[in-house]
Amino acid sequence: MSTEIIRLPRPTKIELIRLRRRLALTRRIHRILRDRLTFLMQEFYIALRKAYETRKKLNQLLSEIYKVYSSALAIYGPNILREEAQTITGNITIIAGTRNVMGVITPSIEILDIPQHTDALPLEVLEIQLKRRELIETIAMLSEYEKELIELGKEINRIRRIVIMLEKVLIPRLLNTIRYLMMKFDEMEREEKIRSIKIKTLILQRYERA
Repeated sequence: MSTEIIRLPRPTKIELIRLRRRLALTRRIHRILRDRLTFLMQEFYIALRKAYETRKKLNQLLSEIYKVYSSALAIYGPNILREEAQTITGNITIIAGTRNVMGVITPSIEILDIPQHTDALPLEVLEIQLKRRELIETIAMLSEYEKELIELGKEINRIRRIVIMLEKVLIPRLLNTIRYLMMKFDEMEREEKIRSIKIKTLILQRYERA
């Protein structure tokens, strides 16, 4: 926690009022940012759970597809499978957009169309063709969730740095400066009272001599 004070051109009561208003505003901003950080963390854990489940599903799909592909590869060889795979026509059509998650822009991917099944491929890879759409959609979902995690993580780190700066630096400095000014004004007030008493005593002494 910072023990420094804010340097002021002149320690006046106007500056003290301004500092108190600034402290109130800073505490309000700190409270808002801390609440925002809590909500962002909740969204981050939701996205993390989705990414974990999607990654687990993708690994399972790849494991099943790899077994089928290995069997077909052992029977036909890589060259024949590659040539027959080139007979697949059509393109993958997607809609790429963005979503707003607590003020953070994250990607949104939707698969519209994928190439249809072809009879040119051997029957041994039929299971791969049947799982093609599910595999592509799972990959798209995983990329969406992982990018969302990255963007949310950046925003969380940014907000956390601001919150820590407010807690450890700015608010303590404002409090220290306000305490310093109050002590300064109390000291000036005491000195003024002592000065007034001395002046009053001198006036009375002169009056008595006269």
